[in-house]
Amino acid sequence: MNREEFFAHYPLRKKDSNKYDNGVVLFLSGSYGMAGAALLNLIGARSVGASYIHSYVPHEIYGVVASKEITAVYHPYDVEDQDMVKELSLNKIDSVCFGSGINYLKYKKEYLNDLLEKCEAPLIIDAEGLRLLAEDESLYAKNQKLILTPHMGEFSALTHLSIEDIEKNKEEIAVNFAKEKNVILVLKGMNTLVISPEGEVYINDSGNESLARAGSGDVLSGMITGLCALYEDTYTAVKDSVWLHGYLSDMNIRSHSVEVFDLESYPKLADMFFFEGR
Repeated sequence: MNREEFFAHYPLRKKDSNKYDNGVVLFLSGSYGMAGAALLNLIGARSVGASYIHSYVPHEIYGVVASKEITAVYHPYDVEDQDMVKELSLNKIDSVCFGSGINYLKYKKEYLNDLLEKCEAPLIIDAEGLRLLAEDESLYAKNQKLILTPHMGEFSALTHLSIEDIEKNKEEIAVNFAKEKNVILVLKGMNTLVISPEGEVYINDSGNESLARAGSGDVLSGMITGLCALYEDTYTAVKDSVWLHGYLSDMNIRSHSVEVFDLESYPKLADMFFFEGR
């Protein structure tokens, strides 16, 4: 992947477009103590140009998240509302992301189950959402447009294999998993793998050690959600997101250290990237 290939895929905005034409996304993320995950999701989506961002966050963290990211439309909810997802509208939503930082939600499994049943758009499952899938594999059958974003520890839980055993034959195990579960798999790490439900493999070559920090995966999930809303082909959107996530970090270390990489800088880095690529 390179800049030219990325821009060959990325759709140009029409001059007469409106805010609903350039990626309408929805995030259900964050919980008390995990406000940063929700915020970083939103930063990721804005970085790739999603023009309408819905954020469902608990009342307890709404003020923290909304004070840092003012462009999203927020839907604060009561964590005691078990039927919250059943009641939300997915009309005009192009992609959905679930799981980042939801660790302390009381009804997280119920929310995932309801999303799987009602979401017809690409559905990105991250972090705690992956743990719920690992605990109940029957959930896979409820939705046919899943994108899973595990790191090696989470993939170990999903496959019920040790990290050591996965490392011995990582690509084959990942391909078999994606085909068996009928999902797009993003297996994060050095040279992240992106695998289609048919077994097509993309090995990413962008990125550096500055991404080895808490929160970088939340930004990536936001970027994937944003590009899935913009692209017609979901697999291409996921590949491009993974590449761009790493490439922007490569841009950053040209003038900043790998030790102190500010994840909130992604929109500024992306702005330079898109401006130069126009």
